Amino acid sequence: MLDFGVLTLPLAAAVAVFFGSLFLGQDIVIDKIDVSYQLQWSGFTSTVATRQFVDGMRRLNEGAASEISDLEVDPSSIQEGLSRFEDYFEIVPVINGTRQLLGMIPYYVEGEIAEVGGEEVMTVRVFAEDETLPVLVTVTKGTTSDLAGLVHQSAQDVMERINPYVVVLFHRQTELAAGQFDFPKTQASADRFLASQPLDKHFLMYGLLGRMHMLKAERDKDLSPDQKEAEYDQAMKFLQAALLQHEDFLYPYINIGLIYAARGKNDLAEQYYAKAVEINPNYLVTRKVWGDLLVKEGRMREAAIQYVAAVEINRENAELRDKLAQTYVALGRPDVARTQWEEALKISPTTLAYADSIRRLDETGPVAAAGDGACKAGATPPC
Repeated sequence: MLDFGVLTLPLAAAVAVFFGSLFLGQDIVIDKIDVSYQLQWSGFTSTVATRQFVDGMRRLNEGAASEISDLEVDPSSIQEGLSRFEDYFEIVPVINGTRQLLGMIPYYVEGEIAEVGGEEVMTVRVFAEDETLPVLVTVTKGTTSDLAGLVHQSAQDVMERINPYVVVLFHRQTELAAGQFDFPKTQASADRFLASQPLDKHFLMYGLLGRMHMLKAERDKDLSPDQKEAEYDQAMKFLQAALLQHEDFLYPYINIGLIYAARGKNDLAEQYYAKAVEINPNYLVTRKVWGDLLVKEGRMREAAIQYVAAVEINRENAELRDKLAQTYVALGRPDVARTQWEEALKISPTTLAYADSIRRLDETGPVAAAGDGACKAGATPPC
């Protein structure tokens, strides 16, 4: 007689996978990309095409993994494990079909690559959860010798239709790394964004364009002093526009603060840093740049407050602990400075500078309170 108990555990596992996948699925579900038999014979299978397409989407999404761009392309470890289990039971079509039927997939992507007129043509269709939206169709042409480029370009075209902000950010990062400070692709994609997206989303692009002009002012060494200031002016125009549309948009406050600091207007920079901290007290960048500004002004006690907050936000950042330790030394507290350098050395044991700093403390001995900037004995840092 067949022992149904033997099947109980696998059946329960399959049911768990089904419901887990149903409710933990990704925002973008990508079906296998069909390819022609000719390409399959050359080793370019549907699996290869699909993986390259997903890699292209992931590459675009990596730099925008924030609350601004929250489309989930890269699966979590849970989803990765579930997908492998799904493949084992061959229930991917059932999972995706069920989620699509229940309206649980914001975007469903399918496509194929076929030879048309002597060239490879990749057609991708994007179905949105919102039934009132039309099916998005992208057509990308390429050659057999550059199928990877064809697939990646198609991924970019699809992402620009789903979340154009991600693509604009990708272009800005790519062109910045290449030293293309005119940012032609970034500007073109930004123009398409502003022409196609609702007005209530424009603040995102104004913030990005402001940052773009700011980066050009900082990194383009061919700019004259007047041209650099003109780029800062353009940056301020876009950043202020972003705040006019969205007064709690964090990033323009930080960038405006950085511009004021670069122009030597530290009091105004601090006002914007303070507003950024008010919006999000746990954003590491604000604490760090504010602390750096205070150090330049010689306000070590206040700088220590910002660095302590930064270390609490990211306790495994050796550089931040080093900054905090140096601040404590300036305040006449080598004991707590030693603690920070010891922690930094545990985090980064190959960084000899931290060990050298501890050795110098041992050589100089206890540091007496020095002037107004020092902590009194027994005070709790930062004091």
